[in-house]
Amino acid sequence: MKKTTNLKSVAGPVTWETLKRDLMSLPKETLAEMVNVWLKNYWTNQNYWMVYTEEAFGFEAAGNMDEKVWGKAGPAQAYRLKKILDLGDDVQALASMFKLTAPQWVPAGFEWTITEITDTRLCFTVHKCPMGTYRKQQNLELLPCKNFSPPLYIGMSKAINEKFETTCIHAHPDPPKENVMCQWEFVLRA
Repeated sequence: MKKTTNLKSVAGPVTWETLKRDLMSLPKETLAEMVNVWLKNYWTNQNYWMVYTEEAFGFEAAGNMDEKVWGKAGPAQAYRLKKILDLGDDVQALASMFKLTAPQWVPAGFEWTITEITDTRLCFTVHKCPMGTYRKQQNLELLPCKNFSPPLYIGMSKAINEKFETTCIHAHPDPPKENVMCQWEFVLRA
């Protein structure tokens, strides 16, 4: 039987310091699982937000709002992660950032592969994403990610280094490819 976490709450204000103390008392494995749960919740919220926004305002308006939100939220996540982990500004820093931010979180439903990584270039292929999987299951039209997602990936890469150039190699509405939702290339210019 799994051991119960021994957290004890007391009367008084709940602050970041009291929360941090509680978190620091947990085993590392539990903390990692909590991050996993938080990011799954994040993507559940994203999926519902998108579907209900689409129902209320239409497909195009929902896609445009999604583009604007992710165009701001993604770079903010990348910047914060770069700062807290003291990431550099090279291709390795970019790869680390993508692995550790919500837009690419594997346990939330992303299946992706880094297909190339050199000193100046990073390429990856997303095989599955939570939004695409959800929309396919609900028989909803896929989002035209080739049109809506560039601000997300451009902003995230530029949060690591302004010299990154970002290209969407493949994404909907491009013709479907077997086991590919989207493909991206990031080149670090001199």
